[in-house]
Amino acid sequence: MKRAPIIPKASPSSSAGAPSAAPAAPMVDSLIARVGSMTKGNSIVLPVCGRDVKFTLETVPAGKVEKYTRVWSGNERVQEFLTEDALEDLIPSFLLNGQQNPAFGRPVKDGIEVADGSRRRMTAILTSSEYRVLTGDLDDEQMDALCKLGNDYRPTSAYERGRRYAMRLENEFANNVSALADAEGISRKIITRCVNTSRLPHDVLSLFSHPGELSARAGEQLFKAFEGKEALLVEQAQSLIAGRKNGLLYDSEDILQELNKVLTKSTSSAKESAINKDFAPGASAQYKGNKVLFTLDKTRVPESLIAQFEELLLKLKH
Repeated sequence: MKRAPIIPKASPSSSAGAPSAAPAAPMVDSLIARVGSMTKGNSIVLPVCGRDVKFTLETVPAGKVEKYTRVWSGNERVQEFLTEDALEDLIPSFLLNGQQNPAFGRPVKDGIEVADGSRRRMTAILTSSEYRVLTGDLDDEQMDALCKLGNDYRPTSAYERGRRYAMRLENEFANNVSALADAEGISRKIITRCVNTSRLPHDVLSLFSHPGELSARAGEQLFKAFEGKEALLVEQAQSLIAGRKNGLLYDSEDILQELNKVLTKSTSSAKESAINKDFAPGASAQYKGNKVLFTLDKTRVPESLIAQFEELLLKLKH
């Protein structure tokens, strides 16, 4: 993370998700200057949600970051999508200079719970670097505020936001999209698009370098196109995953085209697979996939021929 988060003096609940008209204090550049030069054990007091919090800088040794720290459960960023590709903006600076700006979190019984800084945490793990965290006595409201402010730098994806919206709809708003839209300060359309995107199979999202490459609009279109055909979508996604492992490269547009291509193939094959044959007046057959449907008109086909046909079918029992 190249810039430290702006920490608000007021509770986020008072703005209902709307951006603040006045810049929050301390200012970003001032905050970077204050925390960037801090060393282990140094302390600083910063306002979070209108309440002063004393933060102490802790440094987690390389190799112990994954075990000693964990990401707060309220953080909407999906941690399994934090791959080397998704963190390509951070990895070079970590390898060259280490972590420049500390994360924010709180001490827990078995280590540190991180609010803002999950991308830096995973980068430290992948690069075997030490991890710097400013820890303070934070409640869940303050942890949530820090999560959201940290995500302003690298916004979470439509998929990740959709997961949070879906959870809030079920647990807080009785599936009332309008009420959630008011609470979030965004349109119903955005809520719906993100929720539909979040319903896509995990294999589909894993095709992208990071889930942010899939927009809410494209995600919803994909979800609707494959509604009722989820197995087909997963099968195509797995095929693309196999191709990537064999060295094939796909950008986001390629992925969407390849996924949708299977729908065209499926429709075409379904239309071409139905073949009708007329053997004689009153005797015909339809071939569709692995099935053959014979039609015999008793008014036009001799009963003796029908009896012969039945005898042939009866032999299948033996």
